[in-house]
Amino acid sequence: MSCFTKNKRIFAFLTAFFVTAVLFLSGLFIVTHVEHDCTGEGCFVCVEIESCVFTIGLLAEAVGAGAVIVFAYIAIQKLLSSYPSRLYLCPVSLVSLKIRLDN
Repeated sequence: MSCFTKNKRIFAFLTAFFVTAVLFLSGLFIVTHVEHDCTGEGCFVCVEIESCVFTIGLLAEAVGAGAVIVFAYIAIQKLLSSYPSRLYLCPVSLVSLKIRLDN
C-alpha cells in the first residue's frame, strides 16, 4: 500500500471521527442543558445551545449535499464509462458484414 493511500485513509477516518464527535457532543450538550437557569438576555448557555443547533444543522446540510453530489458523480461516471464501450463492442465494417465489392 502506498504512502499516499495510507495517509488518505487515515485522513478520511479522522475526518469521519471528528464530524461524529462534533455531532454527538453538540447533541449531548443540548440535551443536558435544555432546562438551565436562564439569566435572560445574553445568557451564555443559550448562546452555546444556539451555536450547537447551528452546527448540527450545518453538518446535516453538508452531509446531505455531499451524499447527493457523490451519488450524482458515481452515476454520471458509470453512465459515461459504459456509453463509449457500447460503441466499440460490435464494430460494423464491410468485411464483418461479408459484403463483396465487385466493381
